[in-house]
Amino acid sequence: MSDFDSIRAFCDELRDRKVTLDVAVFNAGVVPVTSRKNKHGLELMFAVNFLAKFVVLDRLLRDGVIPNAVYGNNSRADDPPRVIFISSETHRSSIPIDFDRFGEPVEYGVTDGVKYYGLSKLHLTTYFHELSRRLNPEGGANADVCVHALCPGAVNSNMAREAPAWLKPLLRPVMALFFQSPEKASIPADYLVCSDEMGSNTGAYMHMMRVKDSSEASMDPDKGRLLWNKAEALLREHDVL
Repeated sequence: MSDFDSIRAFCDELRDRKVTLDVAVFNAGVVPVTSRKNKHGLELMFAVNFLAKFVVLDRLLRDGVIPNAVYGNNSRADDPPRVIFISSETHRSSIPIDFDRFGEPVEYGVTDGVKYYGLSKLHLTTYFHELSRRLNPEGGANADVCVHALCPGAVNSNMAREAPAWLKPLLRPVMALFFQSPEKASIPADYLVCSDEMGSNTGAYMHMMRVKDSSEASMDPDKGRLLWNKAEALLREHDVL
């Protein structure tokens, strides 16, 4: 997901094979131990955790791979597709999005990587709401595309694979004891994908199995529009869109 050329090739293949998706779940994420750039010169965590989703969905929606009225002109409102994002409650404690320096690479190390992880999830959660609004301009009921997001809670995964060698032996038992298994953590995603209730509305945010509002900043329509426009301009500047 860090290589946007690979993403475009993948989307080309889906289009050429005339694939139609009923559900798309966006789970890819990274927490690098130190900041670094992808091949396009964009900060890696920002690129993978947020921008990659923007790139993929721009193509899947415009190509009609995910049926929709707004971009693909191939609405399937009688059986709407679903787009699910795996976000994180860390978006609530994030620093604000700096729209004046949007997309500028930042330097971080072990001590403040989590701060920028939270920021990447604030980008994603803000984008999720804006995407839901754009695909469903008439509101949440009788959605054309059901767009939802969730935080699965703490998961015993390999997200900390870049942690310092001295820290890994300490993390493993703590994560095994206190964090959920990936199988258990997937239950909220399964619900958003399969439940009848979530197949006719849009814009739901869940923390584990509880539907709740995401942060006030992430739900702000003005910030959502600005984020969309800034992301689009940045990706065009880098010849991605």
